[in-house]
Formats: sequence, structure tokens, C-alpha cells
Amino acid sequence: MRFFSIMLFAVSCFFLVSCGGETTTSSSNTTDPTETSTDEPSTTDTYDQVDTEAITHDCTIKNETLEDNQVWVRERNKLVVITADSSTLDPDYGPSHRVVEVYNTEDCSLISRNVLPINISPDFPYYLAKISYSNATGFVAIKGFGEIILYDLENDKLLSAIKPSFRYERMADDAQSGMIQRVEVWENYLIGFAQDMGCFAFDLSDRVNPKAVLAEAEYKAEEGFSSLFMLPTVGNKFQILIPTYHSDEDQFVMNPMLEEPKEISNQIVDGARNNRHLVLREKNTERTPYAFDLQTQTKVELPSDIAKKATKAILDFIKEQ
Repeated sequence: MRFFSIMLFAVSCFFLVSCGGETTTSSSNTTDPTETSTDEPSTTDTYDQVDTEAITHDCTIKNETLEDNQVWVRERNKLVVITADSSTLDPDYGPSHRVVEVYNTEDCSLISRNVLPINISPDFPYYLAKISYSNATGFVAIKGFGEIILYDLENDKLLSAIKPSFRYERMADDAQSGMIQRVEVWENYLIGFAQDMGCFAFDLSDRVNPKAVLAEAEYKAEEGFSSLFMLPTVGNKFQILIPTYHSDEDQFVMNPMLEEPKEISNQIVDGARNNRHLVLREKNTERTPYAFDLQTQTKVELPSDIAKKATKAILDFIKEQ
């Protein structure tokens, strides 16, 4: 019995120490005379703080719209939607979804309304691109059959239609050839994919006149065209993209080839622009080579001894792999 009492007393002490030990240590630390007190507010995380901004809008679109054919740009309190109304109703084809409306989501007032031209036929809708907006550009992209129309949210105006351009001539395989499948914003550029034609790009730096960017190289494989773009960034450097579109999953990947932009020469012999393999060199003392396979849409890693060789020897090495 005495043994049981001793054990009970020991367990009780242990429990008290376990529950109160952390608090005691913390109290000791806060009264440490070596610490200096400041009047600056302490930094706290805000994960549990209430976000007072609206997470949605309560504007109702009265006219007919297609599913997902609207985009809310929360940063600008603007809602862009493509609708069909009585003004575009066709007696033979029915509703024609080609009215671009922009609303102020603070009070749901209409900012602008524009009627687009017929898109191939009255029953062929215009669509807002899946990833259509970027703070870097301030544009919303609208897909027609074979052209793109940009809405400038900063100035609230519709730009003229732009059409994809390609380095080499394209031939239509059927009536669907040239239909724009995907459009996405990548930094200051608009990158897209057109059926049977391949990838295209536009430079959005000039807000009034977006300019087509031709691929530096294009290779026609059995499954379609593969394009390599050299897109200028800051400091005379380039990022290299070989975009890929997977139609089965409707997946469009920008596919940057470099970990970071490099100052690479874009002086390419015309005869090499339509080859499967391409070697580009950095503008440094070593003239570091970068090799690419447009068939597999990948960057080819070069052994150190091969990288020291001339371009022809590097190409011979790649072809043997």
C-alpha cells in the first residue's frame, strides 16, 4: 500500500511537470534580461484573418451565354462575357454568340458592348480563351475560328483582329484546318495553337498594335509542325520555347527550354531553320552550345567533351543518339 502511494505521488508530479513545463520555459525566456524590448509591432501570420474582399460577384447576365464563356478579372472589378441577344439572332441559325459585354462588378453597370463580325457562320460562337488574362498585359483574349480579338481592360476598348503567322507556308488539310484550339498568355506574349498549322505567337508590348512573332525554326513531323521560338526578355537575353499541344487531353504546355534566359545568338542559317535538330550558341567566351530536338520537342544534354566541338560535330553526335 505504501508502495502504491509513492507511485501515485510520482505520477502526479510527472503530470504536473509535463503540463506546465512548456509554459514555465516560455515565461523564463520572455523575462531574459539579455533581450531588448522594441516598440515595433510583431509579425503575425494572416492565414486565419478574414478576407473582406468579395470572392465572387453578384452580377446577373440577362442575355444567353455559353458555359464558361465569361471571365471575371477581380483585380479590376470587371466581368467580360460573350453573349447572344436579339440583335444577333439569325432566322436560320438561331442565337449567334458574338456580343462582347464588359461589366463593372462593383455595381453591375455595363461598361462597354461590342458586336463582333460573324465567325465563319452565325452559329459558330466566339470563345474566351481558357487562360485569357494576365496582369502583365491587361488583355482578355477572344478566340474566333482562325483569328484572335483582344479586349484591352486598361483602356476598355476592343482591338482589331489578329491572325496567326508562320515562317513557312501552311496547307489546309480539311475545313477544320487553322481553327484556333488554344490561346494563352505567357509574360508579355500571346502563345497559341491552330489545328494542323501548329503554334504561333504575338508580342503584346505595343498595346495598340500586337505584332506576330515568327518561330526561329519549324520542323514538320508526321504528327504536325513543331516550332521553336526565341522570345526576348530583359538585358538582350532570350527564353526559348517549344510549345506542345496534346489534343487528347486538350493540354497546352509552354515548354521553356532554359532554366533562365540567356544571351543567345539568333543568327541562324536559313537552311537550318526547318531541320529536326538545331544548335544555338550563347554569346559568351566559351560560345556555349545549346542543342534542341524539334521532333521530341526537347533540349538535348551534351557531354562536356562534345560541347567543345564544332556545330557540325555536335549535330552528328545528336543524330547518332
